[in-house]
Amino acid sequence: MEYNSLFDLITYLQYGTKLHIGVLFFGNYGNEKCILPRKQTIHASRICDEFKSCAGGLERCFRCRNAAIKKAHRTKAAFDGLCINGVYEYTRPVVIGKEVACIIYIGNILEKTNGYEKLKKGLDDKDYLLDSLEKNFTYDQCEVVGSLLETYIRTLLENIPSENLNDFNPLIENIKNYIETNLEYDIKISQVAKIFHYNEQYLGRLFKKETHMTFSNYINKKRIERAKLLLKETDLSVINIAIKVGFNNVTYFNRVFQKYVKKTPSEFRMNKCVIIRK
Repeated sequence: MEYNSLFDLITYLQYGTKLHIGVLFFGNYGNEKCILPRKQTIHASRICDEFKSCAGGLERCFRCRNAAIKKAHRTKAAFDGLCINGVYEYTRPVVIGKEVACIIYIGNILEKTNGYEKLKKGLDDKDYLLDSLEKNFTYDQCEVVGSLLETYIRTLLENIPSENLNDFNPLIENIKNYIETNLEYDIKISQVAKIFHYNEQYLGRLFKKETHMTFSNYINKKRIERAKLLLKETDLSVINIAIKVGFNNVTYFNRVFQKYVKKTPSEFRMNKCVIIRK
């Protein structure tokens, strides 16, 4: 997929720094100029990956981020703070009317006092990863970057007429993006409906109409696609891959994998099948 416009701006703003900037869209907001790669919708950095790889790390990060999302929707105002592991992050909701259209995240920043001590303790003998964080980036600087991004996002949303969007459905794309971001977790349509402020039954019918798949089938398809990549590109065990793509039962993972791929995960890895990216 080709990314441009918003992704270009984020790339320029991050250039020469260790910042990680992400934007997560909600509801029916967004268009083709706002599409971002997965890395720009989640907390993605060396230090985040380290904490996520620890026992229970993914779940802790998931709860922490969901708490920030809920706060952004509730307050509809920018705020900053330390994540559960001690990394400093600035969070800025973009509000249109009375709705949060998207949330801007500016993170991977080292806060000198409490953040430093919490991170150093959590990293133990891997405290060299502290060097992967941006230092001396203040709230005021985050405000400047966040304001610039918000202005550009508003321009994109206001100046791209709906007739130019072809078959692009912002709501469905935002839900797909959310699914891609949270494949490791137990994703339910009831949960997604609450996050995107839609009726669960209506959302299920609309999702099936737009994707020609049920919500659960779409999630399984994406999980198997991610598993294929991990089987091809890593040496992780089948059990670990199953967990990383959201299957807590390896037997069930094997069954679903065979349904979609016509091979077991082990057979797929041994044959080094070619993965087709659409």
